[in-house]
Amino acid sequence: MSDLKSALASLPDTGGAVVVLSGGLDSTVAMRLCVEKYGRKNVRALTFDYGQKQSIEINKARASTTLLGVRHKVLDLRILGDIGQGFSANLDSSIAMPTIHEVLGSPRPKTYVPNRNMILMSLTAAYAEVENMTNIVMGLQVHDEYGYHDTTQRFVDKVNNVLSENRIIKIKILAPFSQLSKLDEIRILEELDNHVGLLAHTLTCYNPDSEGHSCGKCPSCSERIMNFAKAGIPDMIKYQIDIDWNKLIERYKEAA
Repeated sequence: MSDLKSALASLPDTGGAVVVLSGGLDSTVAMRLCVEKYGRKNVRALTFDYGQKQSIEINKARASTTLLGVRHKVLDLRILGDIGQGFSANLDSSIAMPTIHEVLGSPRPKTYVPNRNMILMSLTAAYAEVENMTNIVMGLQVHDEYGYHDTTQRFVDKVNNVLSENRIIKIKILAPFSQLSKLDEIRILEELDNHVGLLAHTLTCYNPDSEGHSCGKCPSCSERIMNFAKAGIPDMIKYQIDIDWNKLIERYKEAA
């Protein structure tokens, strides 16, 4: 079974979906998957403004939902940014952004936002209940596990145990990519649309410049660049550094 068929089969056939949409690659592909499964009228997208330095990703989320015709809501959660000052490099400009080599193996990398996913899941469950939708879909993927305890399937399962206490509507959080990589997601989108143009409306970077160009050096950029190269496709977004895509793609092709 292909990754696309497997991901579609992991979603319940009914109930529609509320997608937690950051504006990044993972959640945008997850939204596209939900549109394929349920139709755009049965999909909602929820984005959170929590004071993240890469707040331009919110505009990317608006662009992708407009392109797909999905109803979109942005919630103000900047109180989380206030709480996390001095703690997370994603919230506080005074904290240097680490490279991917600096976060590998760390149980709590500097990019971690305190208790973010627990809060986002809880608020999304409230919204799903109001919208009478039983499925919450998140773009959590397998490589998130190396640094974030709150992006694992184990964590999702535990939150679902709490949500199951609801006596009226049984809302469940789904992570169809939890055992897949960004490479798998890119290939899923290729299979859906025969191109990855939707990803031009995404931002994966933790440290973009004022024009929205990705830094190309942070952990998130490094992972994205590597997986586009593995897929044999130049990324269509703009980076602050020069990337020789032909050379990079050839390197991964030889290593395969």
